[in-house]
Amino acid sequence: MQCPSIKPINRSTNARAWRLAFFSALSGVLIFSGTTQAEAQANPHDEFDTSFLQGNTGQVNLEMLLSGNHVLPGNYRVDIFLNKTLVGRRDIDFRANPQSAAVEPCLPYDLIEQMGIDMSTFGPEPLTCYDLPALIPHASVSYDSTHLSLAVSVPQAALIPGLRGYVDASLWDQGIAAAFSNYQFSGRRTETGALTSTTTNLNLRNGLNLGAWRLRNDANLSSATGQPSRFVSNQTYVQRDMTSLKSQLSAGDIYSDSMLFDSVRYRGVKLGSDEGMYADSQRGYAPVIRGIAETNATVEIRQNGFVLYSRNVAPGPFELADIYPSGSNGDLEVTVIETDGRRRTSVQAFSSLPIMVRKGHLNYSLSAGRYASNDNSQASPSFVSSTFVYGLDDNLTGAFGTQLADGFQATSVGAGKNTSIGAVSLDLTHSRSEAFGQNRQGSSVRMLYAKTFTGTATNFTLAAYRYSTEGYRSFNEHVQDMNAETMSRSVTSRTRADLSINQSLGHERQYGSLYFNVSDQRYWNGGGTRSLSASYGNNWRDLSYTLGVSRTQSNAHQTSLSDDTQLTLSMSFPLGSKPRSPRAVVNTLRQGNGQYSTQAGINGYLSDDGDTYYSVQAGVDANSQSGSLSLNSRTPLVEVGAGVSQGAGYRAQSLSASGSVVAHAGGLNFGPQLGETFALVQVPGIEGVNINSYAGAKTAGNGYAVVPNAQPYRTNWISLDTRDLGGNIEIENATQQVVPRRGAVVLATFAGSSGRRVQFELFDAQGQPIPFGAAVENAQGTQLAISDPTGKALALVEQDAGELTLKWDRQQCQAPYQLPERDPAVNYQRARLECRS
Repeated sequence: MQCPSIKPINRSTNARAWRLAFFSALSGVLIFSGTTQAEAQANPHDEFDTSFLQGNTGQVNLEMLLSGNHVLPGNYRVDIFLNKTLVGRRDIDFRANPQSAAVEPCLPYDLIEQMGIDMSTFGPEPLTCYDLPALIPHASVSYDSTHLSLAVSVPQAALIPGLRGYVDASLWDQGIAAAFSNYQFSGRRTETGALTSTTTNLNLRNGLNLGAWRLRNDANLSSATGQPSRFVSNQTYVQRDMTSLKSQLSAGDIYSDSMLFDSVRYRGVKLGSDEGMYADSQRGYAPVIRGIAETNATVEIRQNGFVLYSRNVAPGPFELADIYPSGSNGDLEVTVIETDGRRRTSVQAFSSLPIMVRKGHLNYSLSAGRYASNDNSQASPSFVSSTFVYGLDDNLTGAFGTQLADGFQATSVGAGKNTSIGAVSLDLTHSRSEAFGQNRQGSSVRMLYAKTFTGTATNFTLAAYRYSTEGYRSFNEHVQDMNAETMSRSVTSRTRADLSINQSLGHERQYGSLYFNVSDQRYWNGGGTRSLSASYGNNWRDLSYTLGVSRTQSNAHQTSLSDDTQLTLSMSFPLGSKPRSPRAVVNTLRQGNGQYSTQAGINGYLSDDGDTYYSVQAGVDANSQSGSLSLNSRTPLVEVGAGVSQGAGYRAQSLSASGSVVAHAGGLNFGPQLGETFALVQVPGIEGVNINSYAGAKTAGNGYAVVPNAQPYRTNWISLDTRDLGGNIEIENATQQVVPRRGAVVLATFAGSSGRRVQFELFDAQGQPIPFGAAVENAQGTQLAISDPTGKALALVEQDAGELTLKWDRQQCQAPYQLPERDPAVNYQRARLECRS
C-alpha cells in the first residue's frame, strides 16, 4: 500500500506517487484490478493491452507510468512511518520471501517495540523478523524506494497507549542557527490637571541558537516620569539537550527545581530530567489570571518581585493564559492599574502539582551555584540541591531530596499515590539553619491533591496544604535571616492552603460553569493573608453573563487588617445575526465601601473578515463619568493596540505592541509571540504563500515565514495552502513533518517554482506527434510533465525561452521553445514543441 500523503523531511517529490495520481485521472479508461504489491514485485515485466486507449493516434509508451517500485535484497537506511507519522530512521534488511519471491523488509523485535506495538501476543521469544500483516489483523507494510521510506499501518488497538506519538531520538532536529526576540510593550500617558506622567514597560524574551546550544534571556525595562529607568534581567543562561540522559543541562542565572523544595533563583549549573523526551510526557501546570477592569487599564503580574507580564486591557472581564512563571513556586501578584491611577492588587496562588511519575521512571534535578536574588543587598551563599522522584509501581511514586549551604541543611522525603478519587502526595521536609549565632530547626509537611471528576465535570486544578513548625526555614527564608537588617523578622509561615476548582453544570455546560479559587496563609505571629474569588458564567439565549466575587484580607506584617471585597456583573449580547456582529456589553462593579461603578459599550470587529477589534465604553460612578475608546489589530507580523480615555480630572492615552523578530541566514522575519520551540518555513523565491498549520502566517519577500509554536520531540505537520497561488506557481510537496528538540528553531524547506503554465503540443523531428507517456524535462533533468493520449503536455516553465528534453521508448531529443508575450487574460499559453532534426 503506497501512501502518497506521507512525505519525509526535506526530500524531493514522490515521482511514482505522481504517476499513480495520473493513472487515477484515467480510471475510466485504464482498469487494473487484483494486482497486489507482491504480484508487481514478482512480475516486474507485466504487459497491458493499450489498444483501446481513446484519443491515441500513434504509439503508446507507458514505461514511465508502469515502472514498478522494486527493491533488490540488501540493507537500506529508511525513514519509518507509523500510521502516517514519522517515528524513526534506521537500517533495515530487505530479504526475498521464499514463498512469494517478493523482497520484503525484515522488522526486528526492538524496532516493533520502539514503535509502541503491543508485543504481549507475539510469543515469549523474540524472532529475527516479524511479518506484521500476518500477526496483526488489518496491519500493512509498504516500502517506497523513491523516498527510502517504510510505511507501517497498525490499528490503534494494537498500540501501547503510553507510547503513541513517540519519535525516535535519531530524528530529533537541533535546528538552525538563529537569533530571536519576543517583545511585549505597553505605555501610558496620563494628564491629571497640570501634571503629566508617562509610564512604559517592555518585556523581552531573547534567544540565540548555535548548534546544540541555546542562549536565553528574560528581561524587563520599565520607566516612569520622575523615576530613573530600570532594567532587570531575570534569567540569562545557556542550555542544551543531554540526549542519552533524557535531560537538560543549563548554566547561568536560572531557577532550581521545585518538586520538593521551593524554587530559588541562583547563578550556577543544573542538570535535570526533561519529561518531554519520554513517550508519556506530562505538561507543566500553567496559571490562568482572571479579573475585571473598570477602564482601559494595565495589568501587571509579578513573581518574587520580578515583572513577568504587563498588558493593556479594555474595560470589562479579562482572562490571561499566556503567562510564563520563572519557577514552579512563587505566588503571582496581580495588579490592575486603572486609567485614573487607582491600583487593585490580588494574589494568585501558584505551586506544583502532586508528585507522580510512571513506574520505573526516574525524574531528577541537580543544582549547584550561588543564590542570586533580584535584591542586590541580600546575601548570596553557595548551595547544592538535589531531588529524585522514582515510580515504584503504576500508582505509587517515591521522592527524596537534599539542600546544603553554609549554615543550612534540609532533607525531604515524600510519596505520591494515584487513587480512584485523585492523585495525592505527601512530603516531609526537615531543616537546620544558623544565622548570626541563632540555631533553628523545624519541619514542614505538605499535601498536594489533583483530580478531574468526569462524572460531575469537576476539575480540582490544585489543592495544597502545608504546615510548618516555628523553627522551620526554607532556603529563601534562611537567606533572609542572613541579612542583618532582617534580624528582627519574626514572620514565619505556619499554615498554607490553596484550592482551585472548575465545575461545569449540566450536560455540555447547559447550566453554565462555576470557578472557585481560595488561598489562606497564616503566620506564627498571628497575622495572615486570605484571598477568595469565585465566578459563575452562563448564557440565556444570546445573552452571556458572568457573576463574580473576590475578597482579599491581609495583616501579614503585623499591620492593621486590610479588606477589599468586590462584586461584579458582566453581560453581553450580539447586535446582529452575523458571526462577527458587534456585541453590547455592560459591566457593574460594587466595592466593599458600598460604591458602585457601571460601564456600558459596544465591542466588535471593523470588518467581517478582519482582525481589527474595537471597544467603545462609557462609565459612571457615584462621583464622575468616564469614556474610553480602544483599537487592537492582529496581523501576521505584530499585534498592536491603542486607546484613549477621559474622566473627571484626567485624560489618558495608551499604546501596546507585541510580537517577535527572528534573524537567520536567510534574512530577518517578523511574527507573532514565539513559543519555546518554533519553526521557520522556506519557499525559495516565492512570496505570499499561506501556512495552513498557523492561520495568518505567510512567506515574506525573502521566502520565509514564522510558525510561532512547535511541540518538542514530537512530529509537527507543516503544510502550505496552495489554493490562492495561481497557475504560475507550483509547489512540489505541500506537506512536511519536523521533529524539533526543545528550544530549537527548525527549518522546513519546500521546493517551489514560479513561471508560466504552457500546454505544449509535442512533435518529433519528422513532425509526428510524440506518443502517450513521454516525459518532458527541463535543462536540469527535472520532469515537468508527461504527454497525454493526444500528444499534449501541460508544464510550468520558469523562462520565456529555453530548451526542453523529450524522452520516450528509450529515445530522447531536445526541443527549443520561444514563448510569446504573457497574456494575463488566460490561465495558460499554448505552444508547439518540436524536436530538432
